[in-house]
Amino acid sequence: MNSRAGKFSPNSDTPKRLALIGGLVSGAGLLGMSVATAGGGSTVNTLAIGGIILFALGAFVSWALELPAIGVVRYVFIASFFFKGDLTVFKVDEVEDPSGLNLSITLILGLILVAYDHFNDGEQERVFPVLFSILLAALFVCAAVSVVVSGSTSLGGFSLLSLFTSILITFATASHFARRDRLVQLISGLGVGVLLTGLVAFTQSTFDWPTNLPFLGTGTEAEQLGTQSIELSRVPGFLRTPNGMAWVISCFVPVVLAPVICRIERFTFVQRILLLTAGFAGVVAVILTLARGSWLGLAVALILVVMLGWYRLSQDERRTYFLSASAALILTGALLTPFWPRIYDRLTEDDRGAASIRVPMMENALRMIEANPLTGVGVNGYRTEMTRYDETGIFVSQVFPNPVHNVFAHVTVEIGIPGGIIFCLLLVFAFVECLKAMTRHDRLVFGLGLGLAVALIAFAISGFKEPASLGSVRAPMRTFFLLIGIVMALARMQRAQSIDRYSLIRE
Repeated sequence: MNSRAGKFSPNSDTPKRLALIGGLVSGAGLLGMSVATAGGGSTVNTLAIGGIILFALGAFVSWALELPAIGVVRYVFIASFFFKGDLTVFKVDEVEDPSGLNLSITLILGLILVAYDHFNDGEQERVFPVLFSILLAALFVCAAVSVVVSGSTSLGGFSLLSLFTSILITFATASHFARRDRLVQLISGLGVGVLLTGLVAFTQSTFDWPTNLPFLGTGTEAEQLGTQSIELSRVPGFLRTPNGMAWVISCFVPVVLAPVICRIERFTFVQRILLLTAGFAGVVAVILTLARGSWLGLAVALILVVMLGWYRLSQDERRTYFLSASAALILTGALLTPFWPRIYDRLTEDDRGAASIRVPMMENALRMIEANPLTGVGVNGYRTEMTRYDETGIFVSQVFPNPVHNVFAHVTVEIGIPGGIIFCLLLVFAFVECLKAMTRHDRLVFGLGLGLAVALIAFAISGFKEPASLGSVRAPMRTFFLLIGIVMALARMQRAQSIDRYSLIRE
């Protein structure tokens, strides 16, 4: 037993524990008064200062009482991808994204997990494969060069910081979750997040609640108007915009369903029920966003997971697999009956020019790429520069002042063709790692590889009709970096297992 454990033994030091907790509660009350004063009436400042103090107090209590705080940090880290995980410390622009200097809750939690791995687990092996590290470094260099060459304002620097944050989140995910038990916890945590997002989407659509909470991610009034949320009754969950929420959840649904489809025994019966329920809730959430591109991505994802999930099953399991899958699809269709009129209307009614306007937007993006092929216009510089190159007949940059609705074109415009190619190579590299995992006899590795491979496909399908800057603090781009981080965690776990087997053989 270590020294601190001895000091706080249950028999002799219960009064000390109670005194410590009482003192901290009293101190928290006093600090709360100072936080309100320090915040100066600003909700954001008060939340930021209060969050930092709350985290410090929680860390101290966990250390003093030897509570298993790392488990709480782990699940809060996962949960942070389902609501607005950044606090804006100060703004320099009201339109761009990021609009100023942001404090990333997700990054702080991720760094805690990395520190825990370093000091507690003592794992020193490399986190990323060499080629993947080179691709990430090259992507960041391209983004940095684009900001320097374009002579970008401070927003470019803040966007570069946001990209660095996303890369660190990928590192934290690959570092901490490269173990079987933690991967199971990660997928279960994602299932809880998808389930809660589905419930929130349903209550937003049915009861118009919760809304008007932009600091949590329900979207500002401008964001709601920009996505026609009010006119079309579209819901954002806590992921700021309906399209953004649809993009994220359509990626997570195949990840949470794969363990159920592949009947991975590592997941308990309760966990499988949770993931199955989460999959249904995720489908409902995506439907309620009325985002047609993500509908397509989700449909493709579900078909692929069901078809490929059959591959690893035993002969006995295969006999009942398609019968069970068909019954589940029929039940899902029946439960979705209330939403079919809305789906039909969205597919058949006038889209108010949403589809046709994408053609001139792409024309303008191609013109911007042609004029800046190597370095682009700078991270987060699309909206600032798009009017200069607009030669479309309708002057689309004024009619619809938004970046091109294609993440691959958007990234290429901002950081140049080399950077756009590297971004695509990262996606391909992660996908190939998933395919390698699907060749393993280990059903856990196969199932997670399948779910992640299909998730990357769903990301690409939605990405063909949605904008996202590399420097964005919003959920879709952060989800991409989370997904490739999980892929790297899975690959790292396989490398460790191979090394262990090799050592046993040599012995």
